[in-house]
This record gives sequence, structure tokens and C-alpha cells, in this order.
Amino acid sequence: MSPPRRQTGLSRPLHFGHPLAQGRAFAAHSYCEPRHEFVWHFHADWEIVFIRSGCGTRHVGSSVESFGPGDLAMLPANVPHTYFSSAGQVGASRGSVIHFQPGLWGGLWQLPELEALRGLCAQAQQGLVFSGPGGADVGCRIERLAAASEPSLTSFATLLGIFASLGKLAAHSLHADEAGEGVRSNPRLDELLAWIGRSLAQPITQRQAAAKLKMTPSAFSRWFKSHTGCVFQHYLNRMRISRVCLHLAGDDTPITSIAFALGFNNLANFNRHFQKIIGLTPTAFRKRSRMGFPPATPTSEATGNGQSASRRRTRPPPTSAAVCS
Repeated sequence: MSPPRRQTGLSRPLHFGHPLAQGRAFAAHSYCEPRHEFVWHFHADWEIVFIRSGCGTRHVGSSVESFGPGDLAMLPANVPHTYFSSAGQVGASRGSVIHFQPGLWGGLWQLPELEALRGLCAQAQQGLVFSGPGGADVGCRIERLAAASEPSLTSFATLLGIFASLGKLAAHSLHADEAGEGVRSNPRLDELLAWIGRSLAQPITQRQAAAKLKMTPSAFSRWFKSHTGCVFQHYLNRMRISRVCLHLAGDDTPITSIAFALGFNNLANFNRHFQKIIGLTPTAFRKRSRMGFPPATPTSEATGNGQSASRRRTRPPPTSAAVCS
């Protein structure tokens, strides 16, 4: 596993912590918090997240998508990410998380019986979101696993069963291309998304994108939606808003300057897109993103009680328990 990397282009570092699995095959826990706060962090563990309640926006690398009850995602190691509650959320944020590091499994990871799991992780190099009727059952099993008090052979077998079920679910890639060195199965899409990421400050049109792939605009529109799950302009807006969020949380550049630098040439249009995607005004988001979570640094990631910021945030309360029987 590569060590955590600092986000370039931000004056404040990302939150990050020691591996949350702490040398074990995996670690699982449930949490209950008033809200998902914006804690932009990364770590050396892979992560499976099941949302029981709460709604808002899921940021993974450059991906920005909405989440709600039943959301089930698999995130690779060292990818910056956060879940951020919408302003209209009613009730608490509840979820369960599994952290694991295949690199610690030694020769076990290379067994032929785990070929399907290795394939699943290869697909999830840019993040995966699962869907379908089997997702709720997997979520309940994650919650039961999180409620187990001690690691055991039985709990590890349960984890492998969860992986097997995930491999049978429908899934779409988050294409979180700011993650770094992930692998996609479509080089044309890889090249296109990289170009979009480099060109956000410039006017970008669907016609230009289609021309790069030598496709007509109508054919490109169908192709792009089939590979990303959204229309081109929607993806472009979310990419730009994602970059805006990083700057709002990470530096003190005026909001107007950030918006113009990332391709929004109309402030009213920028504010409308930002509030539609994030659920808050840019000013409110900047304030919320800095409340209660001071920036961590690689030399001071541990808090006074010896826990990292990201570890403290995801620690389950004493009353946390699985909600599935």
C-alpha cells in the first residue's frame, strides 16, 4: 500500500489517520451522530460504507454524488473522501463501516478462492456504489458484523460472505479520478475525464468533448451517460463544485475568485448549481466545513487522547448496535 498523500492545491492538509484496521484483517463499527460533518480525509484502509439513515452528498476524490438511506459504497485506500449531510436532513446520521487492508493478508490474498474478491477490488479502484434489492441484506450483515465484540474466525468468514454478496450486486464506478493511480477498464473514458479535470477553468462544451473522441455530439451524449451514469453537463458541474468545495474547506480564497477560477462566469448560476448539489450556500458550506474539525497535519495527526481526527469521528458511541435482527 502506498502511504497517504497530501492534496495538492490546498493550503491546509487533509485529515488522515493511522490504518484503522490496526494490523488486523479488518475492523468494523457502527456510528450514530447528529450529522455527517465535512471531514475531508484519507487513510491506508479500504472502506465499505453502509448508510442506515441520513442524506446528503458523498465526496470521493473528484466524484460528488447524493447519498441517502441504503447507500452502499466501497472506497479504495488513500482516496480523499467525506460524507456531508444536507441542510434538510431529519434525524440522526447512522451507518456502519468496514475497514480492511488486503496488503496485510499475506499469502491468503493470493489464494485462488479469493480471485473474485481481487477482481472486485480491481473494479473498485475508483470507488464503487452498489445497487439492487440485495444491498439492504448486505447492509444488515455489515451491521451485525460491526456489533460483534471480538475478532474471530467466524467474523472473518462473515466478511468473506459479504464480499461474495457485493460481487453479485449491480454497481457503478464513481470515477474518482483525483484518487491518483487507480485503473479503469476504459482508456478512452480515462483520457476524457483526465482532460476534463485539467480543463475545468476553461469553457468546456459537449461538442468539444465529443470531438476529442471523434464522435458526433448525439453519439457522445449516449456513450457518456452509459459509462458515467449522468449527462455530460451534470458531470461537469459536479466536478467543478467538487473542486470548489475543496478550496472552501481548505483555504481562504474569496468565494467569487474560486468560482471564476473554476469555470463559472456567472455568480448567480454558480450559486444555483452549488446549492442544488450541496444543499447549502457556499458561505454556509465554508462555515460548516470548519466547525469543530481543525486541520490535521502529518506531524500532528494524533489528538490529545491518542486518536486521529478521522478515527475519532468514526468511533461508534457506547450505545451503538446493529439495527437488523
